[in-house]
Amino acid sequence: MAKRRRFTAKFKAEVVLETLTGASSQAELCRRYNLSENQVSTWKRKPLLENVETFFESADKPSSESVERIAQLE
Repeated sequence: MAKRRRFTAKFKAEVVLETLTGASSQAELCRRYNLSENQVSTWKRKPLLENVETFFESADKPSSESVERIAQLE
């Protein structure tokens, strides 16, 4: 039985960015890294679509932890 490979989030992001920017085709990346096209499609679709609204949030927005800490200090 073949052992399942595990990929880091960084690796997945690099592969997805290469396909989205057109630096390499999805088929080319699948051959290079021995991945299935379905897997790469899943990496592109799931995390990006689920988190797309966070791309447009302000980076200056304080985290809930920061807000709680400020409230404690006040």
